[in-house]
Amino acid sequence: MRTRFMLLLFVLLIASCFAVPLRLSSEVGIHTDAWKTRMEGFTKETGIEVDIQQFPYANYLDQLMLGYTSGRVEIDVPYISMLWYPALSIANYIYPISDIPGYEKINEADIPGIRNAKLNGKTYIVPYMNELGGIIYRKDLFEDPVEKANFLNKYGYELLPPQTLEQYRDVAEFFNRPPDLYGVTMMGRRSIFLATHFMQRLWAKGGALLDMNMRPIFNSEAGVEALEEVKYMFQFANPAAMNYDFQEALNEFISGRSAMAEVWTTGMFYVEDESRSSIVGKAGFVGFPRPEEKLGEKLPMLYISWGFSVSSSAPDKEAALEWLLYVTETKNEVEAAPTGNIPARFSALNSPELAESFPWIGDFASAMENCIPTPIVPLIPEGGSIVSGIIAPAVSEFLAGTKTAEKALDDAVKEVDRLMRDGGYY
Repeated sequence: MRTRFMLLLFVLLIASCFAVPLRLSSEVGIHTDAWKTRMEGFTKETGIEVDIQQFPYANYLDQLMLGYTSGRVEIDVPYISMLWYPALSIANYIYPISDIPGYEKINEADIPGIRNAKLNGKTYIVPYMNELGGIIYRKDLFEDPVEKANFLNKYGYELLPPQTLEQYRDVAEFFNRPPDLYGVTMMGRRSIFLATHFMQRLWAKGGALLDMNMRPIFNSEAGVEALEEVKYMFQFANPAAMNYDFQEALNEFISGRSAMAEVWTTGMFYVEDESRSSIVGKAGFVGFPRPEEKLGEKLPMLYISWGFSVSSSAPDKEAALEWLLYVTETKNEVEAAPTGNIPARFSALNSPELAESFPWIGDFASAMENCIPTPIVPLIPEGGSIVSGIIAPAVSEFLAGTKTAEKALDDAVKEVDRLMRDGGYY
C-alpha cells in the first residue's frame, strides 16, 4: 500500500512539474495593472498557474498577429481592445467564449457593453474596462458661489454640469476667459480624436454613421448640424487646441487652464494623479450632453472597452473560462479598480465601496445606464478607415474653411460608400 501511495505521489509531483500555466497577454497600461492584482488570488483559489506577457500598446496587436499567422501561438487569453475582436474572430484566431461550457455564469445582463462583443450571436470578448465619452469639468468652478451667481444673472438658470447641448454652449462661453482660462478643451488635430467631437454630436441629435444596410448616412441634417456645432464650440477653446490630441488636451485640463474638457472617463485618472495634476479632487464627469428635446432618450454615446478573449488554439478553454469568471467577478472588479480601472459590470459600478475611491463613479454609472454604448469605430474591418481615414479629414477640412459642412460630409459619404462597395457589403 505504501509503495502504491508513494508511486501516486511521485506521478502527481511529476505532473505538476510539467503543468502548463494559463498564458495571458496584454498591452502595458493601468487597467492591466488593475487586473494583474487578481492573478495571485486566482491561483490560490483554483490551483491554476498563470503567466503574462505584456507589450507596448503601439506594437501589441502586431505581436498578436505575428503569433496567430505563424501558427506559433503562445497566448491562451489575450486581453484586447474591443475594436480588434471582429477581425480576430473572422480569421478564427479567437474562440467564441459563449461556446465554452459554463459560460452562462458570466451573467451578460450585468455588463452594459456586452452587445458590442457579439458576432453572429456568439460572444468573443468579455469586457473588463470600459469608459464613455463625455465632459470632465472643474467642480471647484461650478460650485463657486460667485460663479454661480454670475451665471444665473447672465443666463437665467443655475450653473450645473451640462446635460444639454444648449447648456454646454452657455457654460463654455461663460468660462471662456483667455489666456488664463478657456471654456472647454477640445482635440483639433486631424485624427480619430477630432472625429469623436463630430460623432458624439451626430449621435446626440439622433443621427448615425451607417444605416441597417451598412450604407453611410452621416451627411444628414443631423450630421450637418453636428459638424457646425463642433466649429462653434472651438471658439471657446484655446487656439492651440486645433493641434491637440488626447494627451495634450488632458495636460491642458489638469493644469487648470480650462473649465471643461471633451474627452472620456480615463481623464479622471489623470485628474487624480498628484504627480501631474494641479486640480486633484476638483473634477467630475458627466456623460455627453444632448439636445434638450432628447433628454430622457437612450442615445448612442462613445464607448471604449478592453476585455478578455480566448485563443482558438488554447489547449484548456475551461481553465481560460475559470480566469474570466474570476477576474470579472464583481468583488474582484471592485477591489482591482483603484489601481486604475473603470469596471465593466453594473454591479461593480454601483458598489458603495467603489464610490469611496471614485466619487464620480455614480455619474458615470448613470450615464452608462442611460445610453447605448457605441464603439469609437464601426465593428467591421473597415471601421478604422471610415473614422480615421475619411471622417476625421472631412471634419478638419470644414474647420479649416476649405469646404462647407455639406460638401465635406457629402464627399466623405461618397468615399465611405466606395469603400463599402469594394468590401462587398452591397
